[in-house]
Amino acid sequence: MIAPVHPPDAESDIAKRRFALPAWLMSMLVHTSVIVVLAITIRSAPRGAASEPSRSGGIVLAERSDGRTDYVDGDQNDAAESANAPSTAEAAMSESLPSADQPPLDMTGFLPTGEGGETNGSDMSGLPSASGLTGGGGGSKAGIDGAGTTRVFGIEGTGSKFAYVFDRSGSMGNSAGRPLAAAKSELLASLRELDKLHQFQIIFYNEEPRVFNPLGGTPRLMFADEQGKALAEQFVGSIVATGGTQHLKALYMALAMSPDVIFFLTDADGSPSEEEMADIRRRNRSAVINTIEFGVGPWDGRRNFLVRLAEENGGQHVYVDTSKLRARR
Repeated sequence: MIAPVHPPDAESDIAKRRFALPAWLMSMLVHTSVIVVLAITIRSAPRGAASEPSRSGGIVLAERSDGRTDYVDGDQNDAAESANAPSTAEAAMSESLPSADQPPLDMTGFLPTGEGGETNGSDMSGLPSASGLTGGGGGSKAGIDGAGTTRVFGIEGTGSKFAYVFDRSGSMGNSAGRPLAAAKSELLASLRELDKLHQFQIIFYNEEPRVFNPLGGTPRLMFADEQGKALAEQFVGSIVATGGTQHLKALYMALAMSPDVIFFLTDADGSPSEEEMADIRRRNRSAVINTIEFGVGPWDGRRNFLVRLAEENGGQHVYVDTSKLRARR
């Protein structure tokens, strides 16, 4: 029996039908594969807050030639290139920094200047100079530690807390009131030199102290701001010369406030005893006591208690001839 002869195309179609799978079986295999892949993915997913090691993605290049496909990892090429090239941050840093052959920046225009183009208490480095940190001879602007300098009848005192203890006994009203008027004028001029952060107290005394205490209550140091100075000027203007002299009460009151500097002014000798002088030293914690002695005529050079008080408490003594004071206007 002779087999039928089929054309080439017919034989190919018969072979495909012989080995082709039914459509329902193919669909079942595809769906089963999808379900298996989903199950594996769900089981391998992390649960809770556990961290998962980072995985980096990449680019794979496919190259086809002569019926063959070659795969090349693009990350390998990138890694080789990045190893020879500087990072973006390093490149940006190198661009922002001046090179060695560039001139330094001129910061003159950025620094604060005073009048005439000079730097205000600063050198060209931008840091405050020594003169900008300390009180000068012309005033007492607070330095870095709050200290300033002020003066009474030429005696300078440096600190941040000042006490003025001035005699107002009847003898201070002699010579048409010139001694007391001069004392008041020097006191107010000294206050004007203080910075607003400095503190002060004023005690006029005869037999008893009269304290500057606009706030009432226990007397305390006051700030030398505009209000404090204005109130002090009113207080000083109300003082009159009268009565006798008792030095120690007023001096003890000033020492109890722990000032840095005390200006002690009197025209009376009335020397304290040795025990009282020793008591002053014990009560004095750290104050410098400067003494101003009022007298008529030239100083006789006596080493009275005012000279000793200044010497024993780190201060200076000055003598003022009241006969040479200007007449009261």
